[in-house]
Amino acid sequence: MMKNDNNFISRLIKPLFWWAASALWIGMIVVMFVGMRDVSGGRLMAPEELLAGVHLEYESSWMGIYLSGQKIGFVHTEIEPIAKGGYEIREFSRLQGAMMGQMQHMRMSMTVITDSTLALVSFEGRLEADPYITEFAGRIEDNVLAIELIAGGRRSDKFMPAPEPIYLSQAIKPLLQAGRLDAADSLKLAGFDPMSLEMQELTVIGAEMTYHSLWNEDVLARKLTTRLSGFESTVYVDENGNTLAEFGPLGMMMRREEMEIALSIDDQINTVDFLAIYSIKPEGSLRAPRKDLRTRFKVSGIDLLSVVASSDRQRLLDSESGIIEVLKQSEISENTNQFSLTEFIRDAPYIESRDKDIKAAAVGAVSGAFTLSDSLDQLTSWVFRAVKKRPAAGLPSAIAVLKKLEGDCNEHTVLFTAMARSIGIPTRMQLGVVYQAGRFFYHAWPASWIDGSWREIDPTFGQFKADAARISLTSGDLTDSVDLIGSMGKIEIQILDEEY
Repeated sequence: MMKNDNNFISRLIKPLFWWAASALWIGMIVVMFVGMRDVSGGRLMAPEELLAGVHLEYESSWMGIYLSGQKIGFVHTEIEPIAKGGYEIREFSRLQGAMMGQMQHMRMSMTVITDSTLALVSFEGRLEADPYITEFAGRIEDNVLAIELIAGGRRSDKFMPAPEPIYLSQAIKPLLQAGRLDAADSLKLAGFDPMSLEMQELTVIGAEMTYHSLWNEDVLARKLTTRLSGFESTVYVDENGNTLAEFGPLGMMMRREEMEIALSIDDQINTVDFLAIYSIKPEGSLRAPRKDLRTRFKVSGIDLLSVVASSDRQRLLDSESGIIEVLKQSEISENTNQFSLTEFIRDAPYIESRDKDIKAAAVGAVSGAFTLSDSLDQLTSWVFRAVKKRPAAGLPSAIAVLKKLEGDCNEHTVLFTAMARSIGIPTRMQLGVVYQAGRFFYHAWPASWIDGSWREIDPTFGQFKADAARISLTSGDLTDSVDLIGSMGKIEIQILDEEY
């Protein structure tokens, strides 16, 4: 059912690295709204205190985005005072890079309205990444953050309590202007990510003003530390609170530039290889990865207890040495009950299992099946054959994938997951790494609940049971892939043995 061809298979592996890269990019520059979590103790300072007496004039700034020393994008930000003492913040950013020989482009636009203290009033934004477009908006009403997400033409609404003012990441600049965040200071904030529709903790740790070497120059700046979504960044700001540069994980960097320099991105010479940057070169090799029944790995750089818990097929053999075993056949789960399975049937962001077209396609795909196992086999075959194999850099929704029927592992998996859920089969996404052509690549595949355990399937490869040449790092829905960011660049894998 599956071609045994490295080029064919490599076109299917996406590359959660692109999702993770964009999450890193978004987390560093655009989509973060922050609100106070705890203002007690130490020299922790509340935004309202730091903003006292701060008034902003119109400002326009540009920053270039770099990965491993090569320019891959830019971000342009405008802050403008508006009526009633509030502000309008407009931001546009672009990110690009090569993936499997094809250029990929992402564009993000964002408009945010705030009150006079820069507390959030409303926001709206748009993410374009061929062939997918995602739109999102939100508004504070009666201490509630009302959120709207449109993906694949389908609108999803979510409501979150907002008892305290919510501030966006760009508000950190006037906070720094007012408070200076010296070495003994810190801010602990609550961040909201419109992509995952989740709150995330953001911490900014202060530093004294001193000279630092940036681009072979000695620059007077504060070297601040930010922690968000499991990854840590270093931010350099001048005495006025202007961001001069930000350094993130895996060689991601932004620097303040003039407009002409920020805009100078040459598609022809952009040779950033995302596959190489976000893949893992193991010690040792596997001879027949797509046929593996059992594998053993020595893994470091990640919490192995959470890794093993993400999949019924994985066992921790030696916690001190970091040795885990992966089986092709799932074991009977001891940690899943009927109540916890309900979350894997209902709608979720990007997994629109209640959509009538999704359900109609699923019913047609499993027509004639006599057993649940037959239904899963037919659904796997249908998705494998129906979805054209091509790289796609956007945020795929099941509805959009069903309309376009093209993509790689994310597209195959969200469509399979939504279709399976639509006909009552509890299904989740496994997010991790898969071995191919001598390296481990970030990958997604579904798992469906059948006969008391999770059967892991790979419709991207056309496998009714996923092979054991992979390691699941987390599980849930597509938005849970942001959990992988903190581990990227840290995981080391040694291949011990395989059975195939």
